Amino acid sequence: MSIRRSLALAGAAALASSLVLAGAQGAMAVGATGTPSAAAQAEKAGHQSLDLSVHGVPGTFIAGGDAREFTYRIDNSTKTDFVAFPLLKFKNKAGSLKAKDLKLEYQLPASLPGGGTWKTASVAPGGGDGDDSAVLMFLGDVTADGDAADGALLYVAQGKKIDIKVRASFTKDAPLGKAGVVPVVYSADANDENDHGRFSCDGIKGAGFTIKAGGGKPSPTPTPTKTGKPTPTGSGSPTASHTPTSSASPTATATATATATSTPTTEPTTPTATPTTPATGTASPSASASASASGAPTTPAGTDSSSDAPQPIDFPVQNPTVTPPKITPAGVTQAKSAAATADKSLATTGGGDNTTAIAATGGAVLVAGVGTLVVLRRRKSGQQG
Repeated sequence: MSIRRSLALAGAAALASSLVLAGAQGAMAVGATGTPSAAAQAEKAGHQSLDLSVHGVPGTFIAGGDAREFTYRIDNSTKTDFVAFPLLKFKNKAGSLKAKDLKLEYQLPASLPGGGTWKTASVAPGGGDGDDSAVLMFLGDVTADGDAADGALLYVAQGKKIDIKVRASFTKDAPLGKAGVVPVVYSADANDENDHGRFSCDGIKGAGFTIKAGGGKPSPTPTPTKTGKPTPTGSGSPTASHTPTSSASPTATATATATATSTPTTEPTTPTATPTTPATGTASPSASASASASGAPTTPAGTDSSSDAPQPIDFPVQNPTVTPPKITPAGVTQAKSAAATADKSLATTGGGDNTTAIAATGGAVLVAGVGTLVVLRRRKSGQQG
């Protein structure tokens, strides 16, 4: 086979591949905007809830200690676009935990309005303190009347997820013992005006922890008690004993008062104590380290390295029974607009899916195929001329 014919076949193959890629991209676009198929509708009917989870929940909180951070994730693996109010339910095994025992802060993704900064969570509107013998906390702004604000509604499109940073701390009077945190949402179909929302609570994907006593700052490292100070000798060097000694000779004293031109007749007395061996009762650098190792706390307040892994929740957690927040048309519109702005922000910083990459690849192959055919045609024209 001639080289010219080989190049022609290669160009034709490249052009055909580009057309196939372009057609696939077009089909993807049509499928995303066209009428859903029966299979898609059946899948949508089979999975109608958001996937909720918490990650990085520490196994121990110290009553009166520092706040500790974890992540609350809302994941939409359905074929439905959702709007949702995010909440977290805290409960201890005894059912005695109250809102006054807890301080909770949250941080939305920086791409969303108001995101990237820590805000204080509040008790859920409608009576979140004491519901299910627990504390239901609302991660969003509230109105002057205490209702959920429209701006607190999140839009979670199909295939998307939202990570919310959370940090929690407990007061020094919080009840001690086993407790846990469970992710909660009040959500609705974003494209169905007749869907007014429902609570969902995933206790299986919650995380347990233990509230322990011991808040406050660590005690200072104890300082060893000194039994005395080393007494300097005539030569100016410390001795190994606290009993005063006269290790300097009279000749050495006379020499010290002689004129500058006189020559000392006696060598300076060699120190009787080795510098590396401190006298009895002298505080050495290793003394405080030994004291710290024997009794001083080395773990900062709010942490417990012995049991810092999350624990399972070994008590029941039910769906909230409080008055639900209102999902308004204005709130849905605002949530969709915020999500669209966030998607544009991610696109300009390198985020987004891989459909753009597929289209770019198809375009590159198309250009390569056309270029090959043009080169072959020019070469053929030149040979005929």
